[in-house]
Amino acid sequence: MPRIPRAAAVVIGLIASNVLAGRLITGPLRDLPAEHRLNRDLRRHGGARTRRLAHAVSRSSDTSRAVVVGIGLTATLLAAGRRSTAVVPGLSMLLASAVHVTSSTLVGRPRPDVERLGTHQPTSSFPSGHVGAMTALAVALGSAGRRLPQPARVALGAVLAGQLALLGWSRLYNGQHYASDVIAGYVNGAVCGWLVSRTVREMESPETAGSRRSGKRVRGR
Repeated sequence: MPRIPRAAAVVIGLIASNVLAGRLITGPLRDLPAEHRLNRDLRRHGGARTRRLAHAVSRSSDTSRAVVVGIGLTATLLAAGRRSTAVVPGLSMLLASAVHVTSSTLVGRPRPDVERLGTHQPTSSFPSGHVGAMTALAVALGSAGRRLPQPARVALGAVLAGQLALLGWSRLYNGQHYASDVIAGYVNGAVCGWLVSRTVREMESPETAGSRRSGKRVRGR
């Protein structure tokens, strides 16, 4: 199957999986009561310092900040002469956001029934768009760092994983999402980041470039 139709099929399947999972959670699974208790327990055991930390971590994933990070990464890759890779961060986050908006609209899960801290989002709770977009960006960062020495790659992976874990916790603590929303966000972001990175690599692979040149020579005869 050609690359673009295959990528479209993956995205459609991802959205369908989100909608199916969301409808199961809000329907037969009765909105997973254990998740409601988890949000309340996290809030009950946190103090002023915990609230400040959760607020700071959650704000780090706001759209404006994520866009700045994405633009910075794109500019760095362009300056390094990696033109094809430079499009990966923006496309990954854009795709993850599109999956989130479509899925959340079709699922319509209400936000947790606790005091909501931080910015109030107009979309429904499932899946988490913040977590999805930042996970997609993290995958793009990891993909861009493939050429780094192994110790640097390991350190980068640890930092990205730690940031994503803190972000998921902060979204629960702030009452923005349930645990299943966050898990779905991780999955969406990972799939979108992987899909964009893979598609771009395939389009710019030596085999693809060779076939393009051969095609031009055939057409030119």
